[in-house]
Amino acid sequence: MGTKYPSLFQPISIGGLEIKNRLVVPPIGTLLSGFDGHINERLGDYLKVRGKGGFGLIIVEGVTIDPIGKGAKKHYGIWDDSFIPEYKQLVDCVHDSGAKVALQLMHAGRNTRPEIINGQQPVAPSAIPDPVVRVMPKELTKEEISNVVESFAQAARRSKEAGFDAVEIHGGHGYLIAEFMSGYANKRNDEYGGSPDGFIRFPLEIIKRTKELVGQDYPVIFRISTDEAAKNGRTLNESVDFSKRLVEGGVDAIHASIGLYESSYLTMAPPDMEQGFNVNAASAIKSAVSVPVIAVGRINDPKLAEEIISSGKADMIAIGRQSLADPQWPVKVNENREEEIVKCLSCSECLSAAWRTKPLVCVQNPLLGKESEYASLPPVIPQKVLIAGGGPAGLEAARTAAVLGHNVMLFEKEVSLGGQIPIATIPPKKELLNDVVLSRIRVIEKLGVEINTGKALTPEIIKEIKPDVLIIATGSTPITPDIPGVENKCVLPASDVLKGAPVGNKVVIIGGGVVGCETADFLTLKNKDITIVEMLKSIAGDISPAARYFLNMRLAENNVSIFTSTTVKEIADNHVIITSEKGELKLDSIDNVILAAGAKPVNELESELIGIVPKIFVVGDAMNPGKILQAVQQAFEVVNSL
Repeated sequence: MGTKYPSLFQPISIGGLEIKNRLVVPPIGTLLSGFDGHINERLGDYLKVRGKGGFGLIIVEGVTIDPIGKGAKKHYGIWDDSFIPEYKQLVDCVHDSGAKVALQLMHAGRNTRPEIINGQQPVAPSAIPDPVVRVMPKELTKEEISNVVESFAQAARRSKEAGFDAVEIHGGHGYLIAEFMSGYANKRNDEYGGSPDGFIRFPLEIIKRTKELVGQDYPVIFRISTDEAAKNGRTLNESVDFSKRLVEGGVDAIHASIGLYESSYLTMAPPDMEQGFNVNAASAIKSAVSVPVIAVGRINDPKLAEEIISSGKADMIAIGRQSLADPQWPVKVNENREEEIVKCLSCSECLSAAWRTKPLVCVQNPLLGKESEYASLPPVIPQKVLIAGGGPAGLEAARTAAVLGHNVMLFEKEVSLGGQIPIATIPPKKELLNDVVLSRIRVIEKLGVEINTGKALTPEIIKEIKPDVLIIATGSTPITPDIPGVENKCVLPASDVLKGAPVGNKVVIIGGGVVGCETADFLTLKNKDITIVEMLKSIAGDISPAARYFLNMRLAENNVSIFTSTTVKEIADNHVIITSEKGELKLDSIDNVILAAGAKPVNELESELIGIVPKIFVVGDAMNPGKILQAVQQAFEVVNSL
């Protein structure tokens, strides 16, 4: 039987470069290197896995053409010829995996900080700070602009010498080139600003000089934000016009992205944004140019991807975060095994890590960025591994242990697996979390893990089984804060509310973290009068910036009252007293108080079994309550250490 998605697997050419299919890994910052700008084998192994997964074109994350253009301390570089040999090795690595490879060239412009660029002042078309980074940049002189143009062209020349099949010029997301292309950042009154002709001059000069150095036949892709979604930012109509002019100037393909730092809720789109939300913008550009257009933006569904290509809305599909969660996506789609795809959650834990200058991570793929590290481990000696708890940590421990060849048994006291995930999926826009459970269940069932549900693992059972390894993943339980009146019958934990416990019309939620805010979000659907009380300076600090943007918007639209830097002093039958540096305030006519003040570990097995089971490990919330990401990462690492 042939593939159900023939359009996705048709070859295509960018300039003279033939690519085997329409599937692209877009440039995503991995931060897998050190601080000197040089790459390492971890990057090559990360890319190779995606090439073997069937992607036709891999665009390596943006590398800076000048040290002053670094956007992060671990930003890769290509600012002199010393980089060429290591990039040659990278190219060979990707080519061996069956994919073509391009290198994205960029300059961060004003979107950086002095501590990242050796104490220097960032540069920009105008001396206007980015509203997110908030660092005053230096306005580039005309001579400096010419030097930057030459630096881009020389970087392209080095890329070609290293063997890259193409380069991508990064003109999106508010970096230097994008700054020149928009009145959002460009207030110049010379030939590099003031009008569309001025805004487009800088990128056209880069393209012209690049083609002079690498040749007219060498493919150059240009990434553009179709809509900057900010005051005075570039609109789609302007981007369509600029795309036409870029193609006239020699660009061989347009990569149609969206947004900038101020509108990062688009560049890191959470589930609030529908699948393929930026496709119509890509289609508008495609209708205006004669070169291939790459669409990007939450395109994870094979049916949607096929429709985009078959209908002519775009020529190629960039699959970003989904390629992190499941690098085998193309192979599975081509072989009609869609049900085996490990779905991206659009949680942006991956990109949030990069914002914290941490290497890429993924809830769905704990191997991400560690491919070379774990590939070199010696073969395991099979052991009898017993797991207590079927939440995210327990399921990941079972999955990893089974994949490695251990004999695995899992016990879960509840009648179904998943731990707190079934509850966590109840608030709005959280449905995708189900795949944390479902994707792991598929694997452990296929590999023959013995699963026991509705049965708590007791010391007696453990002694009877005589495991070599016991992994305790028994989760956590809500904390009941020490507040006068907390034992009142009007008080209940957030988990009970999400499971359907009735609450009155007017409620106070103690705790403004992810649980408290999402419980409030859930209750807005029931038209409740809600107040959140949070002891920290802001709410939802443990949620990704993009998801927080939409969550805060919904809370505001539904008139949720929020008190920060505030604690609850007393709970009574029908009122709550809160206190802050401003003094005390009595909240009257309260029907219910909902607790979302954190969790504490549940671990009743470890102390009874020390000395009886040879190896005991505690993972996930049973060790330290936190995010799903930490739970699965810890379970993965523990099992690999056996």
